[in-house]
Amino acid sequence: MSSSDTKRPKILTNVLGQYNLAEAQIIELRDKGKKTVWQINSNGKKMVLKKMPTSVTRTEFIVEATEFLLNNNVRVPKIIKNNNQEKFVVVGNDAYILMNWIDGKQPDYQRHLEGILSSMALFHRGSRGFIPNVEANRRTHLGTWLKSYQQKKNHLLAYAEQANKEKEKDAFTELFLQHLKLAVQRIDQAIELLEKSDYEEWVKDVDQNGSLCHQDFTPKNLRLDSKGDITVFDLDSITVDLPARDLRKIFNKVLKKDGTGKERLIKRMVDAYQACNPLTSSQWKVVVADLLFPHLFFGIVDKYYRHRAPDWDFGKHLKTLKQAIRTEEYKETIGLPKLM
Repeated sequence: MSSSDTKRPKILTNVLGQYNLAEAQIIELRDKGKKTVWQINSNGKKMVLKKMPTSVTRTEFIVEATEFLLNNNVRVPKIIKNNNQEKFVVVGNDAYILMNWIDGKQPDYQRHLEGILSSMALFHRGSRGFIPNVEANRRTHLGTWLKSYQQKKNHLLAYAEQANKEKEKDAFTELFLQHLKLAVQRIDQAIELLEKSDYEEWVKDVDQNGSLCHQDFTPKNLRLDSKGDITVFDLDSITVDLPARDLRKIFNKVLKKDGTGKERLIKRMVDAYQACNPLTSSQWKVVVADLLFPHLFFGIVDKYYRHRAPDWDFGKHLKTLKQAIRTEEYKETIGLPKLM
């Protein structure tokens, strides 16, 4: 037994006992309060035990989505059933899931960009047809974009009103106010483009036929094996929505990184995705609309004024705002609609 086993909470012994693993070695990998992840070693086999950061009903949705993806040959970790053939264990208000260990290394955008986009495309393709058995458990952002855009615009204007009342403005506030006009223009452009697009038709199709978004399809949640195959894990944020949501997030991740040649990178990303899960030109216009919306700018401004990151110092907030502004200005120069 490892030194970590001497400090194991009794609750873990209880949980693992339901898998005949009460004597297994336990190594804590991450502890984020609501969410804890352990490596479980038993008889030469490695597994992952996760205390879910979500409610039991939300966990039911995640498990159902995971099983659907597995049945459609999407590379996600297999869930291990307990002695009662249950897919997770409930203790109090907490749910625990035991899964297969995924070997491999973390890919990166520079060397594995096409592979990451291909993997995302296969994830989206494999999620088609997913309709949860219990509608009440469904987590969705479907059909909410226009309302969300307007709400975020209103929030920015409210933050600006608050900032303008300050007699002495710090560097973050000054920079925010200087770029507010561009951000509002971008929001209005995104709303107009989305209203003119086939967004509503795509929403209706997904509502009837199903589709999932991972929401955090980034290298830290991916593993590349020796054969070049990529497995995606950490499905805690999985939701029902258009594939465009995941695409916007990953495009923003790449665009905000320093360096030149972003036009070529975007083209490579689009081509890799299209090869595995082709979207129509009308659907790509929805992706463009969501990319035009200044999500990065809004995100850091909202984080600053609502104090959502108490562990961040002022310098980190300011640096992130500058990065968001550079990214939004860069989008202006490359002409997003022409690239997709």
